[in-house]
Amino acid sequence: MSSGALSPGEATEQLYQTGIHHLEEATQLTFLKNVYGGLLLSFGGLFSIIASAGCPGLDESNPGLVRLLQGITFPVGLVVVYFVGAELFTGYPMWLAMTALQRRGRPIEYVRGLAVSWLGNLVGALLVATSFSYLSNTLTEEPYRSGLVAEVTEDIVDAAWAVIFLRAIACGCLVTLAMFMGTQNGDGISKALGLHLPFFLATTARFPHTVKYMYYASAGMMMGAPLSVGGFLWKCMLPITLGNTIGGAVFTGAYNWWVFMYCEDQKAPDRFDGLDGGSDGGA
Repeated sequence: MSSGALSPGEATEQLYQTGIHHLEEATQLTFLKNVYGGLLLSFGGLFSIIASAGCPGLDESNPGLVRLLQGITFPVGLVVVYFVGAELFTGYPMWLAMTALQRRGRPIEYVRGLAVSWLGNLVGALLVATSFSYLSNTLTEEPYRSGLVAEVTEDIVDAAWAVIFLRAIACGCLVTLAMFMGTQNGDGISKALGLHLPFFLATTARFPHTVKYMYYASAGMMMGAPLSVGGFLWKCMLPITLGNTIGGAVFTGAYNWWVFMYCEDQKAPDRFDGLDGGSDGGA
């Protein structure tokens, strides 16, 4: 196309190819790319905390404006992750849902990809939380410390498990939609906007993102948030990870597979044969 943008069907083909790549990717490469992705997205989180918590009086008089500040700043991390070729766990449910529906790969490859990406992101997020937020005293001073503690307390500690889970589904849908739009657009500015806008919606609504709360919750615990390690795993990571997985796999991965691959396959059964490249993806 003259604009350099892919059609939704062409972008779906690209996402499917990405899923095949992740099924076959070496474990150490998956881990390192996700460590770097967790680190970069956490820097976006650090930027968001400084921008929003740095105006403590604004939260009482104009809470919507504080949400907008978070929505504008946090997605910068996602844009950087995408541009440098790092990875985030939240993209894997979308990619792997498409490959699973195409009956590619083995179960162990799916388990490995999801587990290694999640652990890699956690390592990157903990590195930023400990070294660049706590030990560096970047967030230990007021009003940043109390702002982070208040947000973790409100969004995780005081929220019901089911509420966190439902909100995480919405985030999984929006963040994978951002990645879809980033894939769809060709030039740098369009890619950045495509990545930013859906994640802007998710961040403004404070829909929880797995890697965001790997960083927010761990840093908040260091700053004094009333959250234990057990609470971090059960009340924070479990519902957010499950919700993001369902949102990305169903609302973006399965939807695009059904509309642009399965339905089109009924009309042209050989359309996607060339995407397999003669490989069965380890099946």
